[in-house]
Order: sequence, then structure tokens, then C-alpha cells
Amino acid sequence: MAGADPVAGAGDDLLRRTASNRLTWAVWLGSAAVVAAAGARWWSSTPITRIDYYVYSGAVSFAREGGSLYDYAYDVLGLPFLYPPFAALILWPTAELPDRTGELLWVGVTMVCCVAFLVVVGREFAPVVARRWPASPLADRRLVIPLVIAAGIWAMPATLNARLGQVNALMAALVVLDVWLIRRFPGRLAGVAGLGTGLAAAIKLTPAALVPYFALARRRREAAIAVGTAVAVTLAASVVYPSDTWRFFTVEVFSTDRAPDVAIVFNHSIRRFASWVPDERAELILWALLGVAVLIWAYRRAVQADRSGDVMLATTLVMLATYLVNPLTWGHHLFFLIPATLWWLATSDVWWRWAVGAAAVVSLFDPIGGGETSEMTVLRVAVMAVMLAAMPTDAVGAESEPQRVQQAVE
Repeated sequence: MAGADPVAGAGDDLLRRTASNRLTWAVWLGSAAVVAAAGARWWSSTPITRIDYYVYSGAVSFAREGGSLYDYAYDVLGLPFLYPPFAALILWPTAELPDRTGELLWVGVTMVCCVAFLVVVGREFAPVVARRWPASPLADRRLVIPLVIAAGIWAMPATLNARLGQVNALMAALVVLDVWLIRRFPGRLAGVAGLGTGLAAAIKLTPAALVPYFALARRRREAAIAVGTAVAVTLAASVVYPSDTWRFFTVEVFSTDRAPDVAIVFNHSIRRFASWVPDERAELILWALLGVAVLIWAYRRAVQADRSGDVMLATTLVMLATYLVNPLTWGHHLFFLIPATLWWLATSDVWWRWAVGAAAVVSLFDPIGGGETSEMTVLRVAVMAVMLAAMPTDAVGAESEPQRVQQAVE
């Protein structure tokens, strides 16, 4: 029996690699076109386009003229500045720029942060696809990442952030910076992992919920770096805003009269549903009990996911819990619903899981109200609750410690 022709085999292999490279380039170019189209769509104006950006820049300008960040109210709707002083410190350049120039720059920053977030999500999602569908062309990371970017850039959290000029794209990018550091540089090589979470928590307190997850998952270095970073940059902000720093952490952080009513139809928190209880004391007790239960369950599932090697999923589960537990959660906060939906779909194997996945996709892209209708808000809350309760946290997409070390070396 004659042996195979090695020249012909090498030629076939070259043709396959060439075809694969062409497909990869085509997908990346298509993704770039989709991102460009999203950017053009984001720049379109409405009467309240980038309203939150103007709240930020207005508050910074007001403070520079001697006022308090927390006495500022924007002309439209009297919107206040609600974030810690470090957020104002990083937004300082907005007060130096003409309105339209600053607005354009902020859209650019939002786009960069969205793409960075989606690159990490795609990078971490690729092993999930490869393990579930190993024979699929989508098992190639070079294809998964641009496809995740192209889809995610049109998801409701990204588009709503861009329209309102919100800060949550930056928050999401900072949080997944730690995922990238942990996964790219496992073990002691992780170095500064926790830095992103610390910066995000100093801008907006919610990401601080990741610190207990780090500690419970025996990532004490990451927990310490996150806490140390948040404290350090907050102290730096206190040099510029001494009275506002004191005021925020002693008064404003406990204030309930500056934010909208928790019963508002756009609120994705369980606090909205607890507010239906007529007795105020019973409402607060119910919210507290449900919140503690949600967080305990989320930390338990996150530690399981972390031990299976899926840091992205662990982080996603904790962030889903914060969305449900926070007093107020808007549609533009929900960046981690994107990876949650991807992981859920990739691990679905029975009809009811596929049904939940379909509902998640609809709620994520929200063709009805773009993140601002009561019906879709209720659907998203239900989807997040089911995902938090039943998301598989074991072997699909997980990589062992030796695999992660080898990936870092390569």
C-alpha cells in the first residue's frame, strides 16, 4: 500500500491555513465596520444626548468655581452628581474642553472601553465555545473575539451608555482588566491584579462587591490590591476635594433623597419589587434579607466558577448579584449581562435553558425600548435571577492551572 504523498499533504495544509487566515481577516474587517457603524449611530443627537456627561462636566466646573460637587444640579431635570470625588478627579479634563469637543472625546472613550471589555469577554468565551463545539470554526479564538465585539457593541448597555454619556463602560473595562491580568499572568505573575477593581470601586462603589469574592476564592493578593488602590486614589482625591470627600463618605453615601425613587419602572433591582410592600419597615427588611441571600448565593457560585478556572464567569456572577441588590440599577449598568448571556447559551442543553437564553438575547438587545421600558426591565430581572441561580459553574470552558500557566508562557 503506497504511503500518503507528503508534498500533497503539505499543500492541503497550506491551503487550509490560507483559507482560515482569509476568513479571520474578513471577520475582523466586518467587525471593524460594525463598530464604525455603531460609532456613527452613537453620535446622532437627541435633546438629552450625553446628558450624564454634561452632569459630570458641569459638576466639575461648579466645584472648580468654589462650589460643592454635591450641591450641583444640571439644568435639565435638576440631575445631581452622585459619585465619589475620585470620579470627579478623573473627569477633571471635561471642564477644560468646549462642550462638543468634550462630548466627542467622551464618546471615543466609551467606544474604546466597550471594545476593550468585549475583547476580554471574547477571549475568555473562546474556550467555552471550543469545549462545547470543538469541531466548529468558531472554536478559533481569532473568530470568536471579533464576533463578540460586533454583537456586543450593539447590545443595550453599550448603546445606552453612549447615548446618555454614562461612565459604566469605563467601569466594565476596569473590572475585566483584573480578569485579563489573572488569566494572562496566573499565580504570582498576576502582579497588580485587583488594580482595576480598586479604581472602579473608587469611581463608583458597586465593584467593591468583588473584594469578598477575591478573599473567598483565596485571591488575597487581589483583594488587598483592590482595597489598597481604592483607598490610595480616594486619599489622592481628598487632596483636591477635601470637604467633598468628607461629605460624600459621611453624608451623601447614606442619602436617599438625591437619587430617583426606587419604585421607578427602569429600576432592575429587587428593591423595586420590595417597594410594593406597603409598610416601609417591612420593605427594607425584605430587601435586606433578599439582598443578603442573593450575595451569599452569588459568592458561593463565584467561588465554584473560580475553582473550575473560569474567572470571567465568577466575576460575572458577582456583578449580576450587584445589579439585583443595589437600590437602583439602570439598563446602562448591565454590561455583565453580555457575558452572562453568552455563557448561558453555550451551556444550554435542555429546552427551558434555551428559552431563558432566547429571553436573555431579546432583553439584552431590547428592540422595544432600548433599555427604558418596564416590561423589558422585569424580563431582565427575571433572566438575571435565573442565571444567578442556575448558571453551570463547572467544566465547560474551564481551564486547569497548568493550562493557564502554559497559556501565559506562550
